[in-house]
Amino acid sequence: MTADTLFTYAVHDVAHAWREHAQQSGITDPETEILAREAVAGSPRAGYRPAFRVPSTGHLVVIVTCEPHRTEYEARHWLRWMLEQLHNNGNITLYREDVA
Repeated sequence: MTADTLFTYAVHDVAHAWREHAQQSGITDPETEILAREAVAGSPRAGYRPAFRVPSTGHLVVIVTCEPHRTEYEARHWLRWMLEQLHNNGNITLYREDVA
């Protein structure tokens, strides 16, 4: 198993990061995983950063927010919410929309 290639993006670049790493030909890789990473490795009390991993490319993208989230759940929940908002306003595509 090879190590993931790590990328970090500021919170204001979430849409760009998603398009750059999770989408191919405008469609989100369905295997993309929403994660949380320790803000300081080995120190869970420091909080968590939202992240996503694309297994097909081995890219791990960490989103750096002003303050880390207190729990892994909060970091993952925030990223899911943000991605939904970006999808709803047309900045990214989360779901494949098949035309009948």
